[in-house]
Amino acid sequence: MKTETVIESSERTTTVRYTPENYDAYPPAAMAWVDGRVIERNRDREAAAHALLLFPFVSGRLCPARGCGVDVAKPLRELFLPRNVLIEGVEMAPARIPTGTRTAIVCDGSYRSAALLKTRKADLSFRLSESAYTTLIGPRNVVVASNFGVFANQEGQLNILVPAIAAALLFCEDLGIVRLVLPVHDLTAEEAELLGRLSALLASVNISVETPLLGMDFAALSRSLPDLSGLEIFLAERHEHITCVEDLPDFWLAQLLLAQASGDRTATTQARDRVKILLRRGCRLSAGEQDLLSSAQSASNGQVIAQPDMKSTT
Repeated sequence: MKTETVIESSERTTTVRYTPENYDAYPPAAMAWVDGRVIERNRDREAAAHALLLFPFVSGRLCPARGCGVDVAKPLRELFLPRNVLIEGVEMAPARIPTGTRTAIVCDGSYRSAALLKTRKADLSFRLSESAYTTLIGPRNVVVASNFGVFANQEGQLNILVPAIAAALLFCEDLGIVRLVLPVHDLTAEEAELLGRLSALLASVNISVETPLLGMDFAALSRSLPDLSGLEIFLAERHEHITCVEDLPDFWLAQLLLAQASGDRTATTQARDRVKILLRRGCRLSAGEQDLLSSAQSASNGQVIAQPDMKSTT
């Protein structure tokens, strides 16, 4: 896969252009773009961003137009394991890799992101949007209008985040980012391995990765969620294309957690049933979320069974 970053003549759009080669798969769009001009583009960070963006599609070799340093080439190769991907344009001479001071939460609009933003102090919230008219960069929030999201593997919490991480990597020097906080809670075995390789790649370009929610008990996670009104505002702001937040599985998963934490059986049953409906419509749940749904079903079944016994003793 040959790749390059191009600033359009209007200087309003930055595109990542690529040419698939032998053994590569074809990405779902002719090019990847972000609204706005990326000013500072470190060569090694740019190569890492290209690799992450096109991660599901590269199988032969990766040829970033500006190459990369030798210290980055090894973690780049290992990112694609078990695929044997060759990295072209490797330069032996060392080059300065910039650093920064700011921590950014990579927001995917999930209930996990809502929990992170409530409990984890960070300088920025960084997210992609396919429906935003233009990129908005504020003191605490960055919303990047882009089509990067269509390049995501939709299976798994980390896989969905990878294009957003690629975009954050492109902007990290302009924004002074040195640390990315990811809203992942439950990973498959393959994603756990990918997280290790991804963290090593980002460390080689002076970006650290944190996953404070990973493996957290659902009861503890529920204590980190905002209240219902705050959750509705959060989801509405981050899903501009949705007319009603009740169409989102994340709304009902968070409702399920909040209801279980408060002991509200009626709300638990309602949230469980709505998640089951959305599941039949094709929404994806992690293994942990499926277990959460099963436990809510078991608790409901136990409640129904117990009722006749209670009546017979009165």
